[in-house]
Amino acid sequence: MDTLEASMASVQSSVYSLHRSLPETIKYELRFDRLEQTINNIWSMYQMFEFYQENRDTVERLTLEDFATSVSSHSDGSIMSQMSSLHSLVVPQGPSLSRGILNTLASEIKAGQHLCSMNQSPHQLVYNLYNIIALTEIKGYAMLQFSYMMLRIYEKGNFSVESDAAKEKFEQQATEKMNSIKLVLPTMSREFMRCDPPKHKQGETYLEITKLLQGYIENEVDMNDRMTCKSTCSAYTFAESKSCYKDLFCAKQPKCNGRIFDCQFFHADAWVCMAGDGDKRRYDWVEYEDGTLLGDKGTCVNKIKVDSWWRWIFWHCSYCLCKCDEVTEDSDRFWSLQPAQADTSTNKIVTGVRFVKRGKIVYPQIEQATAMPEGGIDETTRTWVEPQPIAYTDVRNLTKNTGSVFTMSYEQRAMDMDTLTAPEGHVLTGVKLRNIGGHLNLEIQVTPMEFTAGNVVSDRSTWIANDNTPATDKPRSLVPIIMPDVPTKFSGLNTVDTTTDQFIQFDASSAHKDVSQTTVPFIDAQPVAPQPATWLAGAGLYHKGRGGFGGFCWIQSVHL
Repeated sequence: MDTLEASMASVQSSVYSLHRSLPETIKYELRFDRLEQTINNIWSMYQMFEFYQENRDTVERLTLEDFATSVSSHSDGSIMSQMSSLHSLVVPQGPSLSRGILNTLASEIKAGQHLCSMNQSPHQLVYNLYNIIALTEIKGYAMLQFSYMMLRIYEKGNFSVESDAAKEKFEQQATEKMNSIKLVLPTMSREFMRCDPPKHKQGETYLEITKLLQGYIENEVDMNDRMTCKSTCSAYTFAESKSCYKDLFCAKQPKCNGRIFDCQFFHADAWVCMAGDGDKRRYDWVEYEDGTLLGDKGTCVNKIKVDSWWRWIFWHCSYCLCKCDEVTEDSDRFWSLQPAQADTSTNKIVTGVRFVKRGKIVYPQIEQATAMPEGGIDETTRTWVEPQPIAYTDVRNLTKNTGSVFTMSYEQRAMDMDTLTAPEGHVLTGVKLRNIGGHLNLEIQVTPMEFTAGNVVSDRSTWIANDNTPATDKPRSLVPIIMPDVPTKFSGLNTVDTTTDQFIQFDASSAHKDVSQTTVPFIDAQPVAPQPATWLAGAGLYHKGRGGFGGFCWIQSVHL
């Protein structure tokens, strides 16, 4: 009972945050106001009941007699009538056009429109709400039986028939509510997700992979050994910067010292606005003489005229917009392949997950806490475990550490989307990323649990994953991110657009919208740690976004 009471504040917060976001018609159907008032009335009376029990030697007989009479009365507002009202909210009695509150709440949650206000999975929220209702019913029944006992002691009657009837009614209504929740819970998602924050903050709510593939303007004369102009931009799907012809535009910008991919031609002549923050961007916008605009045009401090030219009338030396893949000190493209594990030797399990960035490397991080009997968690032990840092002197050193680090590149920039769930009787005790066929792929560590005792069987942990690739019998499919703008420019709510056995690719933003200067998607860094804590059964990787924006990839948890 103490554990249930401790979790009530969090459940109330989630339920009533959801309530505030619902349309008026659904609020009316859910009747949350009545539910809240009924629960509060019974809990308030129970506090008085506890006080009277603790001070039974000093409380006046008249006070106890009045309390017992008011609890067992048939009048409106008595505990007996409040319990009947509570039951009818969950299990409507007789002919009724409305559904029970648990069924209606479950239907609204499954519609998926109001999940952002919850701090737990839909399954956990509905289950915890049921627990609150059941606990309230137990408190009401305890007060009712106490009242009959006190009235009998004070010789106001025998009340044996009333006591037996109350017991029978309590057992029947408890069974009916149990049957109701049994129908609802199997249909509820166990996945807990974090939605977009009110305001995006780099390093706090999201992380970035930087300068993985970035828009780069280069003339074709500088992309071949013979310095000719006999091809078109589209022919340069793979190239390198070979020269700087006559110190033209190439001499006014940092050279791409890596590889050049996916060139395209827009127009011969342009004004190029060089970016003020050169460590992040090369260009702010590009405007061609035919009116084509790449990026958002604004004021510009360093605007350069860039003109293609003709060579011997026949050959056009065109400026192309390509993608530069260059490993530099300001390119953060590294992922840790080291495991993040709970200390199972001290009965710790994973209670939360998120991505963090330390230096240039993105790490999966876990929150751990001590497991308690029957799915409980010692909330006072919840701690985020700092990842083991990967030492490096420079980025070249990092690229060679293939055992501990995944370095993204043009060929290796995919992330697999999966939900991994532990076998029955197991809980989540670790997460890690691995390189499988050039894709970042999630693995989870699962460990058997003794449910009744709440003990972790630490010597029987195993790692599980989804080994499917685009080349297996059940191939993964690419979810394209089409013409993406910078994710934080989107002011609405992103929605999940991937599922298991799919993958996304990190790429440059849209040429038209951002001159391909930003690597997308971003990485959601919000902690995925349910409140209150619970045993977790798995984790997953997903992408969320909206058409025309880069979106976010993120990690989620799965509840038992």
